[in-house]
Amino acid sequence: MAFKILITSQKGGVGKSTVAANLSAFMASQLGLRTTLIDWDPHGSSSNWLRRAPNVGVLVQHLTLPIELGGNRPVFEARMHLRRATQGHDIVIADLTWTDALAGELMFEFDMVLVPTSVSEIELAATSGFLSRHRWVFDSAIAKAPALLVCPTRVHPEQLGSNIFTRQRFPVSFMLAPPILESQSARDMFETGYLMNLPNACGESFISFAQAVVAAKDIRMSHNEQERVNASFKQPVLNRAPLEPNRRLAQSPLNSAPKQVTTVFQVIPPAATYSILGRHRQRKAQEESVENKPAVNAGVTLGIPDFLKRFARGTSKV
Repeated sequence: MAFKILITSQKGGVGKSTVAANLSAFMASQLGLRTTLIDWDPHGSSSNWLRRAPNVGVLVQHLTLPIELGGNRPVFEARMHLRRATQGHDIVIADLTWTDALAGELMFEFDMVLVPTSVSEIELAATSGFLSRHRWVFDSAIAKAPALLVCPTRVHPEQLGSNIFTRQRFPVSFMLAPPILESQSARDMFETGYLMNLPNACGESFISFAQAVVAAKDIRMSHNEQERVNASFKQPVLNRAPLEPNRRLAQSPLNSAPKQVTTVFQVIPPAATYSILGRHRQRKAQEESVENKPAVNAGVTLGIPDFLKRFARGTSKV
């Protein structure tokens, strides 16, 4: 069964199409996965990028949704597109500019939702508002909620020490991907090449980001497989009392991963302050000091990188 990733935002200019095109290329060329990109953006930026850049084996589809009709019609059409795209493929990545005319239930069709955002106060506020309006999707106890990744994009090196994520409160639990650095060289790669091939800090940051997405995908798929095994034996996945609203973080599918991988996450209490970008800078410094130290493979069967240790963070309104 294909793994489905939705890359979406209501804001333009946050690098959504850049992430969609380059992540698709990474999955196909670096991992050898049969990858489809569905570009639902009318401008077709991500599909044009892949069609005009060197061919790396991604099946590209530029499709339209009848968003102007509203209601369930766009969701119905999206389901048909996804059903066709998943046949014979391992990964389906969808690029979609979100509008309020879309029904939030569309997100349930995906295993993972990536929301790119810059680290400016204005765009983080917009991202927070978008997630707040769709909190019912990611906190759903009825349908299976998609994993949520917030992806800092176009980050300048001097912003790595910023505490912007401690000041900006988000209404749902999420995982924070490593930041993708801003670079003119990244803009120059549009329709000519891919960020993963850049021999600079921007290229390295994108590879770290892509590896984080792959690791999160593997954990989610492992969790899905465990659920299927439990269901086949007619055993409940977990037998526990209902959680209080401010402990919804524990309901995240990625925090319910098999025991051998749960220790890679550092769960941050909802009220805690936590400088994500600052921790990223500290991590990079630590990596440089121990770069020659042999890797430890104990229990890590999915190739999960160290930077996933600081993923989860949730907040609650008071």
